[in-house]
Amino acid sequence: MKAGKKSVLLRAISRYSLRHKGRLICGLLCLVVGTALSMVIPMLVGNAVDYAVAGAKDLGAIPVYCAVIASATCLAGAFTWGGNVLLSTLCFTTVRDIRMDLYAKLLTLPLSEIEGYSRGDLMSRMTTMGENLSDGLYQLIMQLSSGAVTMIVTIVCMYILNWAVATVIVCLTPLSALVAHLIAKRNRVAFKKQGENIGRMSGMSEEYISGSRLLRSYGKVAESEAEFAKVNDDLFKSGLASQFAGATVNPLSRFVNNIIYAVVVIVGGVFVLGTYGGWAGAAGAALSIGGLSAFLSYANQFARPFNDLTNVAVELQTAAASGRRIFRIIGLEDEDKGGTAKVDLPVDYIEFDKVSFSYSPDKPFIRDLSFRADGGSKIALVGTTGSGKTTVINLIMRFYDPDGGNLIYDGEDIRKFSRADVRRSFGMVLQDTWLFGGTIRENIAYGKPDATEEEIRHAAEIAHLDSFVSTLADGYDTVISGDGEELSEGQKQLIAIARVFLVSPEMLILDEATASVDAITERSVQSAFAELMGNKTTFVVAHRLSTIKDSDLIVVMDGGKVVEKGTHDELVRLGGLYSEMLKAACGE
Repeated sequence: MKAGKKSVLLRAISRYSLRHKGRLICGLLCLVVGTALSMVIPMLVGNAVDYAVAGAKDLGAIPVYCAVIASATCLAGAFTWGGNVLLSTLCFTTVRDIRMDLYAKLLTLPLSEIEGYSRGDLMSRMTTMGENLSDGLYQLIMQLSSGAVTMIVTIVCMYILNWAVATVIVCLTPLSALVAHLIAKRNRVAFKKQGENIGRMSGMSEEYISGSRLLRSYGKVAESEAEFAKVNDDLFKSGLASQFAGATVNPLSRFVNNIIYAVVVIVGGVFVLGTYGGWAGAAGAALSIGGLSAFLSYANQFARPFNDLTNVAVELQTAAASGRRIFRIIGLEDEDKGGTAKVDLPVDYIEFDKVSFSYSPDKPFIRDLSFRADGGSKIALVGTTGSGKTTVINLIMRFYDPDGGNLIYDGEDIRKFSRADVRRSFGMVLQDTWLFGGTIRENIAYGKPDATEEEIRHAAEIAHLDSFVSTLADGYDTVISGDGEELSEGQKQLIAIARVFLVSPEMLILDEATASVDAITERSVQSAFAELMGNKTTFVVAHRLSTIKDSDLIVVMDGGKVVEKGTHDELVRLGGLYSEMLKAACGE
């Protein structure tokens, strides 16, 4: 990762961590005290060794040394444990906040951004990559905080013991960090590729598992296995490459450390001999046997932060790759809230005036779209697959805004109204139903959580759902999974229909609302819909032309353009595309 990208990532994480400054400060203080106490222990041990080597006559001092060393060890352990608890809590809290913001961002991004990612990829950023970031953040905070204290206190203690040997250690030990840095610099590409392949794997897994029935019915199981095997193999190779790359860091760093340790033994031994020979004392660099013992401990401890960083290099680089992918989403611009005006319900008319729109600048889609929906009217959108019917609905709901022309609500451009207010004006029943994990009652009352039991049951009865629910052991308290896999497509759609009946919004959008319902139930539900629509403005996207014959206006689309519009009878007399579609539907 380049220095600029590193600093951006660290600043982004720091903003979240600093929300919990109290926990951060207390955790660091505990860790500083605990680490400092542990650094004093080698000096105490060295003094005890010198006392014994000098031929101690007062044996009562030995238990005192032992008690002081034991006390320092216990206190160091207690403070270090407290620091670990506080800082690990900080890490999990930080990632919790990041994950919350990621979720909120996914709900506020423009659809054009969301649709650029697979659901599995987005889910992996929320879950697996969030855990990677949490683990890496914990290691980073612990290693930086304890490592910095270890190095500072160790340097002070070593210079107190012997400035010459201390200088040798301080000059040589950073070689370990340099080796680790040079290797890690070459490994970042492998970790980036691994993160990308994790996203591909998650997306494909979600796609194939959710569509397993279709795969089996079309005999595509073997083909999907082959595609999955390809992505799995790519992930295996990138994962192996990243792990191999990380595995080379620690052995090389330890090799350098062992060389440094050997140098310290030799140089320290020379100064111990020089102390007895007199010349080391003259140079102000006397070193006792106990001092050399302490130095060897300090040499290991001084190198430990470098070793620890190299040990967790793989984890840190995985976390960095995950963090970049998470913050790439969080850093995207939110969908603008639109204007500030409120939609004055009921709306007298909605008009498309020469509207144009494209999903990609180089591929125009909707062109010169013009029609008017008067308040309380039923507008049907029909046409060939991909003709732009759903896009029209997306424009009405302000999921997208026109590139050209005007979409008008009661004489005002739709951009003057807030997106949220426009969307609250509509109730939607789509062909692809959405349910959430909870009871049937909660799913029906999603748009009106304070609905009474009587209101919920009445909505279910109108939707012809009550007879089915009454056969369940727990009735409306029956818990369903998020995808409603326990229910048929028709039953799920009836729940979505009951949800709209309960809210009874001012305007309706029905996109093949009864596509999964049997013919007998459909007739009853259509009758209930007719009552619900009443004088509400309703947009209906339909493939079954028999359901929209009574529409006030039928808009026929083809290739992103309105090719015909009028009532059912007018379009039949016209003998154009609508008439051809009607004949095809009747089997003529």
